[in-house]
Order: sequence, then structure tokens, then C-alpha cells
Amino acid sequence: MKNVVLFLIFSLLATITFGQQKMTPTQDPTAIGNAFFKALLDEDDKVLGTIISDDLDVIGFDGQSTDASLFIQNVAGGIFTVETGVVTDAVTRQYNNDAAVMTGIWQAKGSIDGQGFDSTVAFSVVSAKQAGVWKIVNVQFTPVSQ
Repeated sequence: MKNVVLFLIFSLLATITFGQQKMTPTQDPTAIGNAFFKALLDEDDKVLGTIISDDLDVIGFDGQSTDASLFIQNVAGGIFTVETGVVTDAVTRQYNNDAAVMTGIWQAKGSIDGQGFDSTVAFSVVSAKQAGVWKIVNVQFTPVSQ
């Protein structure tokens, strides 16, 4: 029972933290990764457009690749929707001050092209500095057996 209460408190604190984040060009790669998942939850294509690179490649649950413009269109058009999403075990490793990899687990429920999903996936979000600003260049979701 304690674990359930702690999980609920952690989820509430994570939601509050996401809600207080503002987008600035000097954000670190962890903040950009967190903003990415919040933008998916909020279906906010405008924020996605500011934090992902033009050459973004997203590898989905099914191993299919999606480029930046199609990914943003899918979010904006309601093709890819997230009803709930909780990130856990997130760790960011930064390399040479201009590249970083954020990994963790994302438990999400939503739909892709009308097909519902309720999945736990391991994720990696690769960020790179482009013209001095952090941008997400690659995202990969890998289903985790439960």
C-alpha cells in the first residue's frame, strides 16, 4: 500500500514539475526530453516544433520510422494521441557538451490511427546542440514485456 501511495505522490510531483516548465533556448537535454513527453500528453504540436530537429527520426513501438514533419502532423491531427503517460527511471547522459541520451521507461495509454494502445516501453531520446540550442534528433520506443 505504501508503494501505491508513493507512486501517486511521485506522479503528482512529476505532473506539477512538467506544468511549471517554460521553453527557453538554453534548456538542458533532460528538460528538452521532459518537454517532449509533456508535449505528447498535451498534444502540443507547437512545442514539438520548437524542440525537435528538422531531421528527427522517431522509431515507433512497431519498429517503423517517422520523420519530423509527419510526426508533428500525426500529433496535430490527432492520429497519435496520448491519454496518460508516466516517465520513470529516466537518466540523461551528456557527451562533450553537445550531445546527450535520455533513457527510461514510459507507461502510456492512447491511440495511433484509431487503434488503442496501453503499453510500457523503454525509450531513448537523443539530443544534440544545433546552433547552440538543444534539439531532439532521434527517439526510439521499444515495447517492454510485462
